[in-house]
Amino acid sequence: MSDAAELQRLARLVEMYRQQLTALGEQIERLSQASVEHQEVIQALESIDDESSPKIMIPLGSGTQLLVDQPNNPGVVVDIGSGIQAEKSVSEAIEILKKRVSDIEELISTLQTEFNDTELKVKDLAAKFTNDAEVLQAAEKEQPLEEEVEEPTPSKPSPKRRRRSASGELTLDD
Repeated sequence: MSDAAELQRLARLVEMYRQQLTALGEQIERLSQASVEHQEVIQALESIDDESSPKIMIPLGSGTQLLVDQPNNPGVVVDIGSGIQAEKSVSEAIEILKKRVSDIEELISTLQTEFNDTELKVKDLAAKFTNDAEVLQAAEKEQPLEEEVEEPTPSKPSPKRRRRSASGELTLDD
């Protein structure tokens, strides 16, 4: 049977794993957003690579776009890692971004597996905690009943002996 210290340990473990679940969920969400962003950029670059339209619009922000003539071989500046940027052709940039999307999806899959494993641990520990708490509670309910049976016997007031003085008369204590 588990005691209160064991229950506290289980509660701390459950809380720790829940915090880990929250962190993993947040990481998965950020990576999913990055994947979507990369896929949108790939689509935009593929539309440029089509060369079907002679002009392209470049968003500047605040609802403003710059309309430019599409050159024959536009260069794309891509972050190639560690904050280093390099000019690449559109097709090279697309390949770099597709590789990143693949890496991101693989990482999401790994994190999702870890999330699922941690979620199972939380469920198991929470079930164990609940079960142990019920057992401990039941034991505590039984204990007072046993004590009540034992307590009345010693707690009965013993009859006071009357004190008598040396002459045999009753005293004020009687």
